[in-house]
Amino acid sequence: MKYLTKEWYYGNKDVCLDIEVDSKAEQLSEEYYKELYNKKLKNFLEEEKEISQMQYEAEEWEDIQLMDDEGNVVSAREIMSDEEFESLKQEILQNEQNKEKIEPYDEEKLTKYFLEIHNNEIENLKVNLPKDILDEVADIRVLSLGIATEKVKNLVDKYSQECEMAFEKALNDYNKHWYSISDKVPAYIKENYNFHDCRILDIKNIGNDIVFELDNSGGFTNINKIIYKDATMLENNFTKGCHWVYDEMYLCDKGYEFDIAVDGENGYSYITLEASDIIFE
Repeated sequence: MKYLTKEWYYGNKDVCLDIEVDSKAEQLSEEYYKELYNKKLKNFLEEEKEISQMQYEAEEWEDIQLMDDEGNVVSAREIMSDEEFESLKQEILQNEQNKEKIEPYDEEKLTKYFLEIHNNEIENLKVNLPKDILDEVADIRVLSLGIATEKVKNLVDKYSQECEMAFEKALNDYNKHWYSISDKVPAYIKENYNFHDCRILDIKNIGNDIVFELDNSGGFTNINKIIYKDATMLENNFTKGCHWVYDEMYLCDKGYEFDIAVDGENGYSYITLEASDIIFE
């Protein structure tokens, strides 16, 4: 990876705090912290209780959009009988009900969960915020609950914007590279090479080719096999089930260089290979 590197991925901290200003955050006060913590906990428990009492309402569709074998979006009613369409609709509804299944309200369990979230947020702030901001914070526990002085709020907001700009700059720089070579990349590659959030189940050599087996259920494609023709592996940090996060493409003497950023047991790491062509199945 030349643009979406480990340094870029880990260097741009995700500091998304919705901060309220309170002058009481200027001083370290155990009494203020406990009062604030209990207030936030109470609000959290009330919200969770409301959610637990919600009733699932199934959606109704007049039609369902599907992708055909050629990657075109088509109406399910156009390619299915009424019985097949109704079966598909019921299957989708059942899957949605399973996803939306709400656990019973358990105050003790949720109270422990809130404390766990709180402690994790404290540790994240210690890691993600620079020292000059942390030095201005009287009580990191209070900041983790979304309360700060006006000065700290301004510093955190400014730092968050800088991180976002740095994050976007690398993406924009790669996009400029991509547009500089896209005219030389066949349409079938441009249209199909989109595997963000797919899981890589296996990578194997078959003759001179390298084959990726994918679980595409979390992605945005119906392709589950990629065949890199006449391929050479340059760097391989594959771990079974790692997620395809980002990718870059370059032209080379062999044809194409494919750089893939994956997230798995090894954290954010790379798979890099060259190939003369690519086939999708």
